[in-house]
Amino acid sequence: MLALTTVGFVKLLTRRFMKWGYSIQQKGKAALILAVIVVLVLVKNTVDSRNVTELGHSFSSVYEDRLLVESYIFQLSGHLYQKKMMVDNCAYQGGAAAGMLPKINQHNTAIAGLMENYAKTKLTTAEASYFGALQQNMATIGKLERQYLAAPGNLAQTTSSAKPLLDAQYQQAAAHLEQLSGIQVEEGRLLNNQSKKIIAGSAILTQFEVVLLVGLGLMIQVIIFASKSAFPKKKQMPSLN
Repeated sequence: MLALTTVGFVKLLTRRFMKWGYSIQQKGKAALILAVIVVLVLVKNTVDSRNVTELGHSFSSVYEDRLLVESYIFQLSGHLYQKKMMVDNCAYQGGAAAGMLPKINQHNTAIAGLMENYAKTKLTTAEASYFGALQQNMATIGKLERQYLAAPGNLAQTTSSAKPLLDAQYQQAAAHLEQLSGIQVEEGRLLNNQSKKIIAGSAILTQFEVVLLVGLGLMIQVIIFASKSAFPKKKQMPSLN
């Protein structure tokens, strides 16, 4: 049904163009219209090129600024959890608490590398705020861990002072990581919607270009036929008897 409708539409356009072609007297108007069509096609190609570039940036941002960052957040959460478990176990290990510091420093080194990589990604305004708070959390946690684990002997005193502060910082850091993870999901959704809009816009422009090219082809044919009809037919020489 759609194909029949399209064929009928093309036939109608052809008849209209033929009628118009035979009636025009100034071919300059036709040339102007053809030039406009060519310009529109060129503009469409330029827009398509820009859309492809934007689409590439969108996919690149999804990977570099969202998927990789989500993996950083997951790893940071793991290191933070391991450190908290070690600190919690120190209360039951007496003098062995100081021996935990090198192991915790290994986690701190890994965390510093992940935070450095995270800082190189493209941050939104809200993300930059939470990330800055997370950096302060991590610095405070490292300081309190050293104080807690290096305290001589009297774990009861250090537990009553540094440990509650450490627990509060661990909790805040975990909350900031959760908020940062939520931002990745939301930004990924926005990038996905942006990509869909770019693809939909390109599809509409492609259909528009097809219509222009069909119209251009019809106009060229009409002008050719009109030009042929404008030439007078050659008179035949009367036959000699």
